Amino acid sequence: MTEKTSGSLSKAKITAKDWKFYAAVAIPTIAAVGVSLWYLSSSSSGPPKSGKKSKKRATKAPTKDASEETAKINTEEDSGKDEKEDPLTMTKEQIEKLSESQRKAHAQSLKSRGNKFYQAKRHEKAIELYTKALLFQEDPVFYSNRAACYVALEEYEKTIQDCDSALKLNNKYLKALLRRAQAYENLGQFQGSLYDFISACILDNFNNNVASNGAERVLKKLAETEAKQRIEASDKRSPRVPSKSFITGYLNSFRDHGERAVPADDDQPLTEGDASYNKALDLISEKKYTEAIEELDAALSKGVGANMEANAVSLRGAFNFLKSNLTQAKEDFDQALKRDPEHVRTFLRMANLATEKKDMDLVSQLVDKAKELAPSDPETYFQSGQFLFLKQDFEKALKEYQKAVDLDPEFVYPHIQLGVAQFKVGRVDEAMATFKTAMAKFPERSDLFNYYGEVLAEQGNVADAIKAFEKAVELDKNNPLPYVNQAISVFQSGNDVQKVLGLIRDALEVDPECELAVAALSQIYLQMGMFEESLAMLRRAVELAKSEEEMISAITFRENTAAQYRFLKEHPELASKLAGGLP
Repeated sequence: MTEKTSGSLSKAKITAKDWKFYAAVAIPTIAAVGVSLWYLSSSSSGPPKSGKKSKKRATKAPTKDASEETAKINTEEDSGKDEKEDPLTMTKEQIEKLSESQRKAHAQSLKSRGNKFYQAKRHEKAIELYTKALLFQEDPVFYSNRAACYVALEEYEKTIQDCDSALKLNNKYLKALLRRAQAYENLGQFQGSLYDFISACILDNFNNNVASNGAERVLKKLAETEAKQRIEASDKRSPRVPSKSFITGYLNSFRDHGERAVPADDDQPLTEGDASYNKALDLISEKKYTEAIEELDAALSKGVGANMEANAVSLRGAFNFLKSNLTQAKEDFDQALKRDPEHVRTFLRMANLATEKKDMDLVSQLVDKAKELAPSDPETYFQSGQFLFLKQDFEKALKEYQKAVDLDPEFVYPHIQLGVAQFKVGRVDEAMATFKTAMAKFPERSDLFNYYGEVLAEQGNVADAIKAFEKAVELDKNNPLPYVNQAISVFQSGNDVQKVLGLIRDALEVDPECELAVAALSQIYLQMGMFEESLAMLRRAVELAKSEEEMISAITFRENTAAQYRFLKEHPELASKLAGGLP
């Protein structure tokens, strides 16, 4: 299986500890007790919120309760006419002659009357009263109350305008932020909505579940919408070859890259197609994957020997799978099985594809078929272990890894995953012994020392983990993963930030598309307060995402970070409040 189902499962555990800034979006969900009372409150800070209504529904005849309320309001309005002056009928000139205290008193009276009409769902009349109140006193509450009426009438542009006015007067006004967030969301302006919801979260110390639920909901909409658009656009372009480290991780989950073509007769040269196929295998061994893909396509165009067709087409399917071209990968695998219905590696690669599609029942069927065809093939047991590992059935997984080790002690990856699985089930001493035995047997394998370092790091043994990563780099300076893991460990120990940045940059130099390096660098920049640099890396992470799920995750991180960065720029005095909301 791929790096993403072996090493990256461990890497995720290590790096997750450092995504503290992003954790702010995972705002604690609190019980919904009192939420409606808070948001629909008819206190002096605003009228009750009616909830979403259609314009047609808003103009229907009032209910009995609403009629009674309207009658009560009308009686009060009639009694108001007997007063010397009704503020609703006062002219601008009359208002200007009033003292400040008189203007405030009339404004509050109009606001209170507006609240009653709002409660009676007479939103147009409430708007009239709030508008008049604003002539007496420009108060953010009056703008926010009028905005609530526009929400009820689904006039979202006007809602936003009034909330803007309220927030100019009080940029920390929660109700105005939440009403504007709702309006932006209803208009499909998700970035604006997200910013307002997140601002409300921060201002209310991450204890406002209206804001937290809104932020999570809008982030999901925003990320899914953008991911869908990006995937649709990418379907019109040639699939992108992923990072070198990603491809290497996948190919290393098999014992070799495939059987080489040989001449039909000893005294005959290789056909042109077979020669190209063998050259593709050589390029794979040299990790020149783009050139290998081109050579493999050339081999199939020229035509390979009948005994090589299944191997070549299945290998092309594997590369299409790695490029996330899943439809073409499936077609290649189907063609390979037509040429050789018992091609075991194709069944295993199809299982990888089914895993990507989250069809775990099909995964089990394909792995079982591979075992049935080749009961002594260690690859079938290793891949079976990988699928069980994904399901977090570590006890069963380690048995499969052990079987693979027994069948082929020279196959290094079952040793690695056996140690990881033992660690996962709490058999730490056995895990350490497994790794040490493997390192003695394979002293030149950089990836082995890298994953050993990951297990040490998960135990909190940072010093020894760093030594293991240094050894991995020494053995293979072109493998970006130990650079990144070493950088994370050094960063966690609180030492030498410049060394951390240097290691990440080294990783990106050897593999510019290493997703782990990009993610780690974005986080390190973030914790150093280098927000622009962090956002640049997060934008890069979106570009590098290989699947819709990965893209949604990257977009979510990017948008959440951007919203919080904007908040810090607009409210620098509240930086400590934001930090206090982080775990």
